[in-house]
Amino acid sequence: MKSSINLGKIFGIDLKINITFLFLLIWVAFSALLTGATIGNALSEVLFIIALFGIVVLHELGHALTARGFGISTRDITLLPIGGVARLEKMPEDPKQELLVAIAGPAVNLVLAGLLAIGLFSFGYFNQPISLSMVGSNIWVRLLTANLTLFLFNLIPAFPMDGGRVLRSLLSLQMGPAKATKIAANIGKGAALLIGFAGIFFNPWLVLTAIFIWVGASSEAKAVFLQESVKGLKVRDAMVSRFYQVDGNQPLGSVMDLSIQTGQRDIPVMSNGHLLGIIRRQDLLNGLQRLGNRAPAYAAIGSEPESLQATLPLKDALLKFSEDRVLPVIEDGQLIGLITPESVQQRMWLEEKMKVSQPPSPGENRDIA
Repeated sequence: MKSSINLGKIFGIDLKINITFLFLLIWVAFSALLTGATIGNALSEVLFIIALFGIVVLHELGHALTARGFGISTRDITLLPIGGVARLEKMPEDPKQELLVAIAGPAVNLVLAGLLAIGLFSFGYFNQPISLSMVGSNIWVRLLTANLTLFLFNLIPAFPMDGGRVLRSLLSLQMGPAKATKIAANIGKGAALLIGFAGIFFNPWLVLTAIFIWVGASSEAKAVFLQESVKGLKVRDAMVSRFYQVDGNQPLGSVMDLSIQTGQRDIPVMSNGHLLGIIRRQDLLNGLQRLGNRAPAYAAIGSEPESLQATLPLKDALLKFSEDRVLPVIEDGQLIGLITPESVQQRMWLEEKMKVSQPPSPGENRDIA
């Protein structure tokens, strides 16, 4: 994700922290100081938030390592102020595998809560009268409460929470994934309306949570619809096979001229028939500003996108667009095409038109209105 700091790797997975998370820590510290807390207490609050997000990392690792067991890798885990995101390459298509991946995160929280409860019990914490002030001042009890909250919250049967994926996987055992997703998304939207309504009267944060759930449910339904729409198609079916390319030593000024004259915003850069990378419009503008018109084209190449095989299922290529908006298609080591969200959309439109115009099969009756 953009605007993120890479903290290193954990179990071979990149661990990142969004820059806004640092602002959260600053806000927590200043909020504590403004309410009259000492510097020590403010520091304790910051440490609690860090420990809380350590729990979030373990939660996301539960998903990632379970998915790894099914041959699915995780691109990275990113910490955000609202929680964590483990970006899996894809979700398992087998409903039973999806169920295990989805439930693994909350299961980690339940195990951690159990361990904390055992530890507190062993040290005699529960042998004394417990008040709310004691609960709020004991960091171990707060972490126990946080784990139970994360466990219950993530099991709400609504996307993008784990409970939505659990529900979808259970429904998929009885019906197709598209129908299961539609039902789970509708249930999620219903839960969002109830939470939002409650938030109006009790807590504004619930309203924000409701919006988060509604958007997540809509996005999941749309993603599955797209995957179903391109089912059976390959990358070759949606790629642009006619495009302009430039040599690596061609001056940037002429590359800009080519882009303006043809309207092509993403231009492959070649050397001896091999792809060096792709110059996007913003890369080109930045290169011209930094290096000038006479600089070679290869000097303006941005991050090199992942190449795709022409025979790759198109539904798998859709997941790659989260990283790049244009992807090269390689066959036998040669660049044969480019694929973009727009080219996929055009192919979907064509497929839909072909279905509508397709004549009825023998014996099929069609009602005429």
